[in-house]
Amino acid sequence: MSFDLRRLVPPSVPESEIGEELDADVVVVGAGISGLMAAYGAAERGARVRVVERHTRYNLRGAQLNPGPGARLFEEAGIEVDYEEAVREELELAGYRPDPRLWRLWLENSRAAVDRLLEVAARHGVRPYLLAWRTNPEDPYGKYPRPTYKFNPEAPEGMFDRLGPALEDELRRMGVEFHYRTRALRLVRYDGRISGVIAVREGEDGGSHVRFRARRGVVLCTGDYSSNVELMRLWAPPEAARMAEDPYGVIYRLITPTNTGDGHLMALWEGADVDESPHVPLYTLAPEGRNPGRARELYWRPDGPSKTLGLHSNPFLFVNEEGARFTNEALPYSWLVNRVVQQPNFRYWVVFDSRWEEDVARHGDGLGRRLSPNVVENYREVGRRFLETAMEDGAAVKADTLEELASGMGVPRDRFLGTVRRYNELVARGVDEDFGKPSAYLSPIRDPPFYAVRGRAVILVMLSGLKVDTRLRVLDRSGNPIPGLYAAGNASGGFFALYYSMHTLPGISHGRAVTFGYLAGRNAAEGA
Repeated sequence: MSFDLRRLVPPSVPESEIGEELDADVVVVGAGISGLMAAYGAAERGARVRVVERHTRYNLRGAQLNPGPGARLFEEAGIEVDYEEAVREELELAGYRPDPRLWRLWLENSRAAVDRLLEVAARHGVRPYLLAWRTNPEDPYGKYPRPTYKFNPEAPEGMFDRLGPALEDELRRMGVEFHYRTRALRLVRYDGRISGVIAVREGEDGGSHVRFRARRGVVLCTGDYSSNVELMRLWAPPEAARMAEDPYGVIYRLITPTNTGDGHLMALWEGADVDESPHVPLYTLAPEGRNPGRARELYWRPDGPSKTLGLHSNPFLFVNEEGARFTNEALPYSWLVNRVVQQPNFRYWVVFDSRWEEDVARHGDGLGRRLSPNVVENYREVGRRFLETAMEDGAAVKADTLEELASGMGVPRDRFLGTVRRYNELVARGVDEDFGKPSAYLSPIRDPPFYAVRGRAVILVMLSGLKVDTRLRVLDRSGNPIPGLYAAGNASGGFFALYYSMHTLPGISHGRAVTFGYLAGRNAAEGA
């Protein structure tokens, strides 16, 4: 099904339907982390700021923040990160398709932007914690995640939304006005310059239209478009577009389904340009049982069973729905996810036997094959809880024979048995002749009971957007800035290409959002 180009026609809002007009120096559309930092950057420069957000409140999500060069916690821990090397690696992995000038902008300004954020957080009792990955020293890839920041000591990978209340409270004290449950519909252009936004207040009795006048500029921080299936068909890689057709294929659509590309479309209607397709998806792996809509609740809550040990991503034997092995299961996480995405229906099974506890102690868990303190201390308990939850949810099967296991998995029995037989032969030889998995991760499947955990690839977010220059001004199709229009976060582009590398600079998506949001707001306030 093709994209309906008629959807690119901006909505018509007659003057007679605009019931209210509100003035501001800077209007920020979106209250995610980039939008809140844009509001902060503008208010810090003395601008009167209004934030327009479609959701019922601020809309932060995610886990980690990469602070960039000069991070205080890194220095205190004696950790050195060669960011020049890391950025080169990012650009190389993306074939140098991203704009190196934007990466340089992040390198040179991340310290100041993150310091502002941490000052606000500290005043509200929220502090950063160092997430320094403890990795398996025997892993041959050397693709361990570099350190990053998190904001919840109880959750090993963060919980970024703790910053929401702190930032909102600080911004209100600075005079920033918030307009929640208000959806921006189109930009206002006057005398060639973007000078405001027309929006609709969404209420139980319908909506009322309001025009927000922006004397200095509008900053689009509306997030990505992964909840808009038609835009996914237009811009995303074909496999991501197919994934978005599934009601459970976009994980954040289940939590906050308001990321429908509103900022992208509003800018397009004013002649803006976007990154060349296919755009960049960020995938992750999730257990899949009878209740895929409850995956976050069942497995990823702060006290959930996969908060440190998710047996759906450990480097045991992976087979697809046809019972065939398809990858080196010990690949760095981002690469492993890419292999899963290529499988039928984006699904797979992880197969292991009763000796899984011994194997996990040897090869670690998850992203970068880390050995986190919790895994080292009580991984057996956490793994058992994971299996219990997964079996109750229908995401795991347990059997006394491989034949029974194949039946429970619903895969072709003969092919599956042949796959396991071949895998055990390779384990016995100590050399993976089929996919090259290092011998440290080769574990036989021979001692009952046998287990299989079902997983699938899902989309977290799309990371491409409007073309911007180094002042975060949105560019038109001739490469010229559109006066008065700025973009940051996942509404902006030029920073990623091909795929998102989780192991190179964890938290860089949030790092970009914090830094570029802050800079965009400041530039809008100054008319830069």
